[in-house]
Amino acid sequence: MVRRAAMVVAAMGLALATGATSSANEAGKRSYGVIETRDVVYGRAPVGVSVDGAKARDLLLDVYRPVAADGKPLTGRPAVVMAFGGAFHRGDKGDFNFTVEGAQDSSMADYCRSFARAGYACFSIEYRFVQEQPGLVRPLDEKRIVPRTVNLSPEKLERIAEVRHQMKLPPFDETTLTHYWHATFGAADDMAMAVDFVRTRAGEFGVDGDRLAIGGFSAGAITALNTAYGLGVPAKAVVSLSGGISGYNLYETATNGMPPALLILGQNDYVGVLNGTRHTAAALGNKGIASETVWVPGFGHFYPMGAVGLGDKVSRAPVAARIVAFLDANLQKE
Repeated sequence: MVRRAAMVVAAMGLALATGATSSANEAGKRSYGVIETRDVVYGRAPVGVSVDGAKARDLLLDVYRPVAADGKPLTGRPAVVMAFGGAFHRGDKGDFNFTVEGAQDSSMADYCRSFARAGYACFSIEYRFVQEQPGLVRPLDEKRIVPRTVNLSPEKLERIAEVRHQMKLPPFDETTLTHYWHATFGAADDMAMAVDFVRTRAGEFGVDGDRLAIGGFSAGAITALNTAYGLGVPAKAVVSLSGGISGYNLYETATNGMPPALLILGQNDYVGVLNGTRHTAAALGNKGIASETVWVPGFGHFYPMGAVGLGDKVSRAPVAARIVAFLDANLQKE
């Protein structure tokens, strides 16, 4: 009996391992070359907002295009627009990693190269930071946003305050709290501008503008959720790497027919991410929008894209491979 039980456990382990390998191989079946183009201006947005007015600055993105064996960029490709994390205070659209308590995340450049090798055109965007004093490009409807008092409560801002301390910035006051509030919505406005830029210039970038997904990590994931379900920007899929509800109230703004979401988070992620992801899944589910939650065991807020994630139906696959499979399923790749 013990021997039989051991055989069953071994068989289960083999099935899980085979499933992970199979999923990883699916993502690796396509292995295109990649052409990278840095610092393309995708728009302008207001910064330095004060009683004396404001100015506009250029917003930049990096382009990662898949290349055929003959060295020519592929055309008519589905696209992914990605945003980095950093508490709306820091981060970078390129080869930039955070290392916290021995764990290092993957940069947006890493993710975009992975997606481009799988046949996707990927765009890694920058957006305006809190300390730039970003301005709003559209008025806020109080009925559609999380109340300011809730989003700016001390418990919600504990992690953000720690980031400010690490950066040697002064503690929040009423003015800088407003800058943070505006940055949350400003980042979504910036991503929406980037999506419009990619769709408008689809031919130039070899993109099928009707097959586009958005995503990001941490603050970038919050930005993607706000852009898709708060602003209603056209997208076929949304990837949230340790994000959650913050800014737009998805219980109010999400509507049936909006794109499905892949919600990934670390087993020991921040409490705000755990709660924010639960609320995101609930808000989308209430409107009949499909979502899948994936746990990355053994990690907190920061994890590499090669880490294994555990998802629905006892599935097991590396984070990047799982994202590619999700994109394949929802962007209808040939």
